[in-house]
Amino acid sequence: MLKKFLLGLGALFFILMGSLILIMGYVFNNPDSVFTAFNSVTNKIMQGQKYEENEEFFLQGMNNLTLSSRRVDLSVKIYSGNTLKVQLHGKIPRFEQGPFITQTAEKDAVHVEFHEPIASSWIQMNVNGKETTQESDAKLQADIYLPESFKNHVSIETRDGNVSLQIPKELLYELDLQSISGKIQNSVTSNPTGEVLPQNVGHIKIQTAEGAITVTPQE
Repeated sequence: MLKKFLLGLGALFFILMGSLILIMGYVFNNPDSVFTAFNSVTNKIMQGQKYEENEEFFLQGMNNLTLSSRRVDLSVKIYSGNTLKVQLHGKIPRFEQGPFITQTAEKDAVHVEFHEPIASSWIQMNVNGKETTQESDAKLQADIYLPESFKNHVSIETRDGNVSLQIPKELLYELDLQSISGKIQNSVTSNPTGEVLPQNVGHIKIQTAEGAITVTPQE
């Protein structure tokens, strides 16, 4: 009985090895077919799915607001409401769930952070000297609506993410724009309609490492 079992196990081993050799031979002799199948499968795996996340934060009693991300692009607009509203939208990998917005508060400061999907990466394959790479199309953008009544300090920070800020001409903001290697463009000319008082001047500081910074008038 044991002899039959060992013979059967040995036969199964040789069958598997033979199948593996045949498969490897096909892969090396027909790389184009393999790559076509690989691309078809990975395109479906890496294709992002639509995603949207909305949050709202009260800023009453807060003196400092920080908005930060690593790669997520931030689009900031001023509006007439009383709360900070954020909408995160774009594409995420199919096996990611979120949420990607986190908020921490300490005394008179609040920090809102936008995270990118961990799986926004790539798959690489090399067969017989031929290499192909598939990258995920996962990408998120945050639309941020800052209440015009908040005149305290706002700090916006990214590494690779771009920052777009729109400011109404009738409102006055003190801007501090800094980037290590990103392009900075500021086309805003403030035109306040009344007397300029210190308590009516907002303070916005934007810092990026590589992301571009753009400041434009808000229609």
